[in-house]
Amino acid sequence: MRFAARLAALSLLAPLALAACVPGQGTRAPSWPDRVTFQGTVMRVSFIDGTVCRANISGQYTGDLAGCPHPMRYQVTRFEPSYLGGVAVGNIFQPYAEVTLKDAQGRRWSFKTPEPIPSRSQPDGVLKLPH
Repeated sequence: MRFAARLAALSLLAPLALAACVPGQGTRAPSWPDRVTFQGTVMRVSFIDGTVCRANISGQYTGDLAGCPHPMRYQVTRFEPSYLGGVAVGNIFQPYAEVTLKDAQGRRWSFKTPEPIPSRSQPDGVLKLPH
């Protein structure tokens, strides 16, 4: 009988415990950066929830993503503009850059541009061993 009473009490507490885990109004579900691209000196950070934030890094390689719903601090440790970035097809050519993003909890994400082009002979993540 005591076991049944404990089980009944736990079954009443479980929904309350789960409700405490649900974010309240005004809070956002956690998101993280998925991709970093550049158009000239404008850095574009895409997040997994579809949010896109921008920062102009011209002369300032460290700062915050201003106005971004996901507060992040950025640091560009290497930035080498593309020689073809100024011509009419400049949007195609990404500068070489190494970017580190850090959130308020101290989590870090690192990106390099341009993104590597996958090899046609072997898909990314597949290791071919010699026979």
